[in-house]
Amino acid sequence: MPTKFEFSQHFTATPFEVFAVLSQEEFIVAKCAATGSLSTTASVEHVGANGAATLTSTRLLPADLPAPAKSFVGDTITVTESQVWTAPAADGARTATVTVEFSAPMAFTGTLELSAAQGGNTTITTRGAFSAAVPFIGGKIEKVAAEQTERYLVSEERVAGEWLSR
Repeated sequence: MPTKFEFSQHFTATPFEVFAVLSQEEFIVAKCAATGSLSTTASVEHVGANGAATLTSTRLLPADLPAPAKSFVGDTITVTESQVWTAPAADGARTATVTVEFSAPMAFTGTLELSAAQGGNTTITTRGAFSAAVPFIGGKIEKVAAEQTERYLVSEERVAGEWLSR
């Protein structure tokens, strides 16, 4: 049974300002480096003139997994994330589908909701599920992935805050 995941990030900037930072290749590389990525490639593809965009990153990470799971992936794991964002609403709000593929028998699929919050601030809520196709220990691997993803999103929020204050 997949492990459900939900986490909200908070930013002290408008949705337009937040997305402008999140959709820079340089920012994507910086946030990945801040979370321990050994190497990262990033691309941003703007789709049409309406502001829709696809953000893709591939990063090589140390495999911080339980010992039984490490035997499936080795010392490193490759993670490819794709976020397909809609055009913004009048207030800058937008949504995305997100998929994360691992160089292991696991994946994450979900949605991102970037929305305006009180005081000109922004919230991004990530919702989805991890699914690991590993007999007997799949649930443990999913739980570890969820914990690591939460740490990743906390770091992303911190790095974005630094970029927004520039």
